Amino acid sequence: MSGNSQRVVITGTGAVSALGGTTDELWEGLLAARCGVRCLPRFVTAGLSVTTGGEVDAAPHHQTDRDEVMASLAIEGALSSAALKAEAVGFIWATGLDTFQIGVKGLEYRSAGSCFNALAQKFRGPQRMIATACASGTQAIGEAFRLVKSGRAEAIVAGGSSAMLTPFYLIGFAGLQAIAVDEAGGDPTAACRPFDRQRRGFALGDGAGAVMVETLASAQLRGATPLAEIVGFGMSQDAFDLNRPSDDGVGAELCMRRTLQDAGLVPDDVQAVNAHGTGTFAGDLAEAAALRRIFGEAGVPVSSVKGAIGHAMAAAGALEAIVALKTCATGIVPPTVNLNEPGEGCELDHVIGKPRQVDARAVLSVSFGMGGQNAAIILRRMLD
Repeated sequence: MSGNSQRVVITGTGAVSALGGTTDELWEGLLAARCGVRCLPRFVTAGLSVTTGGEVDAAPHHQTDRDEVMASLAIEGALSSAALKAEAVGFIWATGLDTFQIGVKGLEYRSAGSCFNALAQKFRGPQRMIATACASGTQAIGEAFRLVKSGRAEAIVAGGSSAMLTPFYLIGFAGLQAIAVDEAGGDPTAACRPFDRQRRGFALGDGAGAVMVETLASAQLRGATPLAEIVGFGMSQDAFDLNRPSDDGVGAELCMRRTLQDAGLVPDDVQAVNAHGTGTFAGDLAEAAALRRIFGEAGVPVSSVKGAIGHAMAAAGALEAIVALKTCATGIVPPTVNLNEPGEGCELDHVIGKPRQVDARAVLSVSFGMGGQNAAIILRRMLD
């Protein structure tokens, strides 16, 4: 294998989110417009200003290594559905920041690298740890795509995991005015409202997402069924502000245009967008502006999952890539939970209320992170 001749496909997925512990539970919950964000009593007892989040039930909240627990479940899902062993593939994984988790002994320090180090031991192919904030999960998949496409690996598990529901993160993001703080008498399931006129910040969520990235030739040789093809990957850096993008979203636009160019596609070739859509005032405005410049006023169907599962940071892009894959495979775009009326400047062809059937041959999945770090991939339906 050499050069850039390798076609790259996804042959397995694993998802752990506030909607459940499998890819099917995530997908079915999104199609039903179900919200996994809820009030968490321990944060009420602690007197925090934010008491809601998209919690994963499969990993006990007092377990310090719960990021590793969630990651292991997602990785096993990807390996199992692809019918491959960890010893035969590489590993590129996205992590969160160094943090303090509440363990049985109180606050316990948890380094970002500890999760990766524990998980990576059983893999024998190329390995990388990715830490680019909210763009991490998407970048991990993109880096795997490049390694496999160039012939430096035949198969790689890629994705990310984050345990975000800790006072360390809740208080920190509240201080940055990025998170939706509690409202008296408010509905906790409506905390995150992507692109909505009443949006007021994101809800944090735990989660993990993993995909098996493999050459088409390898999949065919094994008799594996490709779920979708990865055809493009792009990145950019805003170089603007640590906590927010520029109002015109030029960094996001550059990232998406690079992804289209890498795929050899034009905007008309894309039939749906899985948006970053966090529910922050500035972030949604910038993203909408960038999408309108690329796809025009008529646009393409746009959907965000964060109203349903919260913002899982390093895991977000990986979970969203899995949703984009399902849209490619089924032609169904799930609705954006909690989006009722788009805010001024957020006007796009939003999928609201119920799923929409489209001929989604190619889907763009985007992630725009704190510090101006942007990443995007394009998935294409398997046609041959």
